[in-house]
Amino acid sequence: MTQEQRDVLVFGAGGFIGSTAVRHLREGGWNAIGYTRQDCDLTNAEAVKNVFAKRTAPCRVLLCGCVSRHFEDSFATMVKNIAMTESFVRGVQPGQVLSCVYLSSTDIYGNRPALPVTETTAALPEYYYGASKLANETLLLRAGLTDFPVAALRLPGIYGPTDQGHSILGMFARRVLRGQELTVFGDGSTLRDFVLVADLCGIIEGLFERPHHGVLNVATGKSMKLLDILHLLAKTAGCELNLRYAPPGQRSHDLVFDNSALVAALGGTLPMTALTEGAGILIDSLLAEAAANGNNVANSAKA
Repeated sequence: MTQEQRDVLVFGAGGFIGSTAVRHLREGGWNAIGYTRQDCDLTNAEAVKNVFAKRTAPCRVLLCGCVSRHFEDSFATMVKNIAMTESFVRGVQPGQVLSCVYLSSTDIYGNRPALPVTETTAALPEYYYGASKLANETLLLRAGLTDFPVAALRLPGIYGPTDQGHSILGMFARRVLRGQELTVFGDGSTLRDFVLVADLCGIIEGLFERPHHGVLNVATGKSMKLLDILHLLAKTAGCELNLRYAPPGQRSHDLVFDNSALVAALGGTLPMTALTEGAGILIDSLLAEAAANGNNVANSAKA
């Protein structure tokens, strides 16, 4: 692979995953160029055209720009998320992209999918965010059939340092450290699979090395009960849990994934950080962040 072929354009570089991916790729010897929404309005196909018009060689692309469901999950944001991908597809000309990785979501499967979830599990999104991700996969995979391979990564919960509280696990950890109340829906036995952001970045890099066309579930393959996850965070932080129980919610369903397709796409290897280790990485990063900000939680959490 020539140095020019190691150029990667990262759209959505201002977010948690995008900014982390830029750093990871640069450390791995890739020429990662980040674009925030201020640098390139992805809802404008002309803005996308202008980015690629300045280039003299084809490149790889990481698409992670979107309106997260944690901020708003509405018809308007669904339309905006689809518009971003449609503009990208219309703005890129033949021969300008070598391969693309798109960050999709396991929200595509909706509530209570048949387990274990595989890439052939029925896509039945129940919310606008999941519907937009499914539409975007279709737009990109259709475009990729004629010009470049597209790996659409269906992500569960991604967590790790610098998430700014935007990941569900990061939110849990912050509340644990602050001694704040956490609501457990049902009896806490709901199964979830969380992936460390560094592992996701390694997967993205691997798929630039070995381009893939199609959808892939990103998961450790080892789901844990939510209540056990909360106890793990508290034990790691040296804090007591402050729990409140509530009736099961709409998302109180198990998620267990088969990640064999991802393993195959990466050539048979998939190094993943166990949550027992990842919880320590997350808690340590939050304590360091608190200490840097002069917050006494860094002193009290380990007392």
